[in-house]
Amino acid sequence: MSDDREAEVLALIAQGRQRLTRLAESRCVKDGRLLGATFRLPNGIWVWSAGRRQPPQVVRHEAAAFHLDAMDDCSTDEEVRACYDSAVEAMASATRQKASPSVMKIDIVGPGRWSYGLTRPFAMSIVSGPNFTVTEVSCGCRRQYYLDVYALTATSIGRTKAETQPVHVPLLPPDLPERHAQALL
Repeated sequence: MSDDREAEVLALIAQGRQRLTRLAESRCVKDGRLLGATFRLPNGIWVWSAGRRQPPQVVRHEAAAFHLDAMDDCSTDEEVRACYDSAVEAMASATRQKASPSVMKIDIVGPGRWSYGLTRPFAMSIVSGPNFTVTEVSCGCRRQYYLDVYALTATSIGRTKAETQPVHVPLLPPDLPERHAQALL
């Protein structure tokens, strides 16, 4: 799968999301924004994720930590002061990270069986296991969720274009890893 094709699909979804055949979708509980969906395109089924962005405070702290870590390599007082000033500027900065949507193709390998056409950036953010595939997403209302990619895909396989309403697949809570670990203990 080429990154060019993924870029084409992302552009197609961005331009005409309402006109495309959406098989399943996941929306924010608070404000109803679309955070993930499966689309039937001429070349198959694609999973779309709205992406994730970190809260502004976390972004500022990470930027400041980067500059402060650079102090270890400084050999003069001027270099140390420059690193410190850069860290202070990063902390004061009000820049906000933007979420980067991503897509991946679903490859049908048999009745009720599929594989994911994982490439970057989706492959970098996905957590997968037997009958379990999730990725983090965030809403503009600042809520964090896990997008249940497995449920979106399982729901979409076998659906036809005649079924006009997309199936709603609930988002998973942000404490999913902690709850899963507690259930195993």
